[in-house]
Amino acid sequence: MTDAAQLLAGSQPLYASVATALAAEILDGRRPVGTLLPTEQELCQSFGVSRSTVRQALRRLGELGLVAGAQGVGTRVVADQPRGQYVLAVQSVTDVMGYAARARLEIGGRETVTADALLADRIGCQPGSRWVHVSGLRRPAEGRGIISICDLYIADEFAELAMSDELAATPAYRLIARRRGIAVEAVEQDIGAIALDTAQAAALGVAEGSPGLHIRRQFFAAAGKLIEATTNIHAAAEHFVYSLRLGAPEDA
Repeated sequence: MTDAAQLLAGSQPLYASVATALAAEILDGRRPVGTLLPTEQELCQSFGVSRSTVRQALRRLGELGLVAGAQGVGTRVVADQPRGQYVLAVQSVTDVMGYAARARLEIGGRETVTADALLADRIGCQPGSRWVHVSGLRRPAEGRGIISICDLYIADEFAELAMSDELAATPAYRLIARRRGIAVEAVEQDIGAIALDTAQAAALGVAEGSPGLHIRRQFFAAAGKLIEATTNIHAAAEHFVYSLRLGAPEDA
C-alpha cells in the first residue's frame, strides 16, 4: 500500500483511501489527461487491496468525472479537475490552502482589529494582539458558485500585504514568504461540523440549518509565531471534498 493510502486508511473506507491517492496523482499532473491508469491487478498489488476495493475506488473516480472506463482498453484519465465539486488537495504545509480547482478570494471588507478574549479563542492568538481582518467569499476562478465563507486574520506587522490586491489570488502566508522572507514552518488545522445559520446558508446557497464544515487554520513561522489564522465555512460534503496527501516522514 502506498504512503498516502496507509495514512488515510484509518480515517475512511479503504476504497476511498485508494480513490483519494489516485485522485491526488491526477490533480497534481502525475497522471495526465489521456493516459491510462494501471490495470486492476496492478492497482491491487500496488495498494495491497482486493479487486472489489479497486473497482469501488475507480467507480468513485468516475463519479467525480476524473476517469472513464472503456471495454478492452482500461481506465483512462479524462479530466484533471473534479466535476461539480471542490477538492482541497494538501501535499505539504505550504500547500494547505491550495485548492485543486483554481480559486479566488472575493474580498468584502478589511479592518484592523485588536483581539479580545472571544477573538483570541477563535483564532488562537494572544488577547490584545493586533490583526488585519479580511472577510470575503472564496469562489472558483472560473464559473459561478461559492466554495466557502472566508475570514483571514493577518498579523498587523504585515498590514501592507493584507491590503494588497494580490490577496485575491495569493494566500497571505505566501505573500509574507515572498515579500518578507518569513516562511511557514507549521500549520495547525481544526475541522468541525456545524449547522449553517441564516446568513451562512444564504451565502452558500443552501437551506438554513444545513450541515456545514468549519475549518480553522493557523500558520506559524519560526519559534511558534502565529502570522496568519483563517476560518472557512463550507457547505456539506456533497459540495466540498477534503483530500489529504502526505509524504513519508523525514525520519522514515
